[in-house]
Amino acid sequence: MRRIVRVRSKVNKCGAAQGFTLIEITVAAMLLLFAMAGIVPFFLTGLTQASSVRYKSMATNIAREKMEQIRQLDYREIEEENAAAKGLRSLTERFGATAAERDISFDIVYTVEESAYDQGILKKVTVNVDWTAPPAVSGAAMTTLIHQQFLGPRGSRLLLQPTSADPRGTPFPRVSGTTIVRYYIAQADWNLVFNGLAQATPTARNVYMRLFLFDDDGLAAADIKLNNTFLRYSVDAVGKVNAVWFEYSLPLNDIDGSGTPVPDGYWEMRAVAYNEYNEPGNVWRLRVRIEEAAPAPPLDLSANPQADNETVILRWTGGPERDRAYYVLERSDWDWENSIWRPWTPVVSDLDARATTYSDKGSVAAGQHPWGSAEVMNMYQYRLWAVDICDPGREGQAAEAAAQLPSDTTTTTVSETTTSSTTTTSTSSTTTTLGLYSVVIANALIEHRWVTVTKATNSGNSQVYYGKVHKLDSVTIDGLTAGQYWITVTDSTITASFSLPAQASLTDPVLTITN
Repeated sequence: MRRIVRVRSKVNKCGAAQGFTLIEITVAAMLLLFAMAGIVPFFLTGLTQASSVRYKSMATNIAREKMEQIRQLDYREIEEENAAAKGLRSLTERFGATAAERDISFDIVYTVEESAYDQGILKKVTVNVDWTAPPAVSGAAMTTLIHQQFLGPRGSRLLLQPTSADPRGTPFPRVSGTTIVRYYIAQADWNLVFNGLAQATPTARNVYMRLFLFDDDGLAAADIKLNNTFLRYSVDAVGKVNAVWFEYSLPLNDIDGSGTPVPDGYWEMRAVAYNEYNEPGNVWRLRVRIEEAAPAPPLDLSANPQADNETVILRWTGGPERDRAYYVLERSDWDWENSIWRPWTPVVSDLDARATTYSDKGSVAAGQHPWGSAEVMNMYQYRLWAVDICDPGREGQAAEAAAQLPSDTTTTTVSETTTSSTTTTSTSSTTTTLGLYSVVIANALIEHRWVTVTKATNSGNSQVYYGKVHKLDSVTIDGLTAGQYWITVTDSTITASFSLPAQASLTDPVLTITN
């Protein structure tokens, strides 16, 4: 069954479709215009406020920047209206009265007020920033209170003489020996250290200065207090004081009077002056490089053979200097056939300057030094020294240690070490392994001694040992064969001898040093 749907449209009498009339369109447009007229101002206001926020943000950033610059000034230099009367530059002269950002010119006004409730040690500083371009809104303002940080005399300069350029190319001055230190006092504080500056001979107040030396780890090598007798001043052509300073001759080679020099390296020098009431001024810091000599020998070097008979572990303590570039480690082995030590051979030529231990590894199977076995005993000497970081060609004094492989020997001491507070005694002992002998040298003094042991041979004397014997310590010289030996001590005319094995049971000292 078919369904027929008829659509009836509005037509005019002529049969054409009917549209909107001009009057209807006009009325609709008027209604839309009236509606938009109420909305557009909201958009315009939003655009204006966005511009205001952007400009005010720029003005606030300018105010914040100027305030940070003001905070870097000395408290007494923060002046605006009274700056000229105090002989100072105003904040406007220092930092300017205008600034430009994105083609907008901003005007800057500084205000400084002494706090009414804390007169003299607190200042209220305000920075106002305005602009003339539209839109016209309130400017940005930033206010802060700045407290007088230091009540003691302020320093204006720390000067060292003589100085030279750092060999490493840094801007830090290089000093050595006796250095003249001058700590100049800021002109505004001259009256805190001297009375009667306008008089012909001003008198020093009861003030003092402290001078420090700190390393990079914050450890102090010096803390020197200088009273007012170290104060100096100079006058100009008309007799008016034009400079005030503390002056001190700093002996870097004997900083504390004990003969101990300041170790080489980089240091931070700090100076601070105190008023009559022990109140400090500012702390002046200056980084310096101290350079006296080559690195000191490593301390307490030891060579410890291991049970595998192919490893020797060396341990030591670095010298006091802070400018080691690297260590050099060398080894020598004993020539049994000729009874001499073979020439030194390098083990490591650029060992880390911070290292305190090293494992010297050989091979028993390959006969690679160091090694030893039940059938073959090998003896070794090691020497270690540091190279200066400024001058790679300048090497420090070496420390030496000895070891033998295999290390499982049985030692029988046949004499006691005689000790006293003023003597160094050398006694003999024997080692009952493979027909070898040992000599023990003990030092009972409060300072080290360098000892040389030589053996008489057909071709002359052959040195078998040279090394340092530390205070209140001893050293054992192993691997001595039968023969005649001499012991000498550096800086001493005393020499003694002994014979092995004839004196293997020696009970009396073979060498006593009394000077």
